[in-house]
Amino acid sequence: MNALKRFILIALGVAVLLYAGHHAFHPEQGFVRYALVSARVAQVEAELAEVRAERIRLEDRAARLSPSSGELDLDYVEERARAVLNFAHPHEIIVRLEPQAYTPPSAY
Repeated sequence: MNALKRFILIALGVAVLLYAGHHAFHPEQGFVRYALVSARVAQVEAELAEVRAERIRLEDRAARLSPSSGELDLDYVEERARAVLNFAHPHEIIVRLEPQAYTPPSAY
């Protein structure tokens, strides 16, 4: 009878270990899934940080262009008008250069 109790306890212990092991590495809720989710969370947090930095940059640009914000930056408005609308002052001389292909000097 003592051997039967020992066998039942060992079998019960093995069953518990197998059950716990199966659920530890089961794809739905196990360690592997936790590692995948943790990696995805880190990736999304990095993307969030980039988007927040871009948002701050765009809000700054919008504030510098908006007279209602009280922070109208006339130099920045002029810079954007020149770039977007191709404006220039009447006394400025504009020189446009066409990009040319580079030809290396010939070797003698």
